[in-house]
Amino acid sequence: MQYWIRFAFGVLVLHLLAGTALAITPDEIKSAVESRYKITVPGFLGDFKEIGSVLMVQKEGLRADRPRSNFKSTVIKGGRIITAGGGELPLGNNIDGNLKIGDRLYLYGIRSGNDFVELRLFTVKTFIVTGTGTRGPTPLQASTRFQYDEGLARLTAKQIMDDIGAWFKAESVVRIYAEPTAKDEPKAGNRAESDSAAVTVHLGQTTDEVIAILGAPDKRILLGAKTVFVYNNLKLVFIDGKLTDAE
Repeated sequence: MQYWIRFAFGVLVLHLLAGTALAITPDEIKSAVESRYKITVPGFLGDFKEIGSVLMVQKEGLRADRPRSNFKSTVIKGGRIITAGGGELPLGNNIDGNLKIGDRLYLYGIRSGNDFVELRLFTVKTFIVTGTGTRGPTPLQASTRFQYDEGLARLTAKQIMDDIGAWFKAESVVRIYAEPTAKDEPKAGNRAESDSAAVTVHLGQTTDEVIAILGAPDKRILLGAKTVFVYNNLKLVFIDGKLTDAE
């Protein structure tokens, strides 16, 4: 009898130790997210101190809305949306707030608790919306919360990161198919007739780095901290001299 009691107790201890080894705390999952994705750090004047990862939407159903302190996040549980985010007020200008697959978001911050992990997200693209109290284009907020009713202590970092990865994919490279401008056209015989090769620029590169790859733009548009390079079939957007978007 005592043998079976000792045996059962030993199995229970091993089970608890294994569970402790696999479990994750809110601070640990926050660190895991920050290790995979770089956080965008906003400045005081609507600019960026540091541009982080761009996350591309992988599933439909997420919503974005005008930013505010009490923003209603989209809540995902078990891989499904259980609470739609955003608000009920119209955004105006035919903006419905529904994010499409491939839409691009900046990660501004992470919140975590005993039973959730929340990504604070804003659209890379800006919009002119009604009722913001601000003038000019503004990004929309798209914060998303991953809810775990059983608590984070029953999960591993890999499980949570896999859940996040099912909805968002990090983008770090922009591939551009562009014909060189006339001034950059190589001499006859040095270029294949049908060569429209892909060139690659990275988000976060400087204007000088992009020019070294693509050549001088056809036009430069200066809008305060924002600069737009216009090529034949392309617009590149820079904030504080760093590449943030391609259209």
